[in-house]
Amino acid sequence: MFQLLLGRSGFGKTSWIYDQMAAWAETASGPLFLLVPEQFSFESERALLQRLGTAAANHVQVISF
Repeated sequence: MFQLLLGRSGFGKTSWIYDQMAAWAETASGPLFLLVPEQFSFESERALLQRLGTAAANHVQVISF
C-alpha cells in the first residue's frame, strides 16, 4: 500500500507513521518498507527499534533515497 501523509510541522506525521508501522509489523506476513531521506535513515531505524522492539523491527526495512 502506498499512502501520502501531508501536514504542517508539528502536526504529528512522524508519530502517526511510527504508530502505524508498529501496528502493521504485528499483523504483517511480509516485510514492511519505510522510505525516508538519506539524512533521516539512522534516526528512523533507531526510533522504530525503540518503539517496536527487536522482533517486530526485523519486519521493517528503512530505505533511503
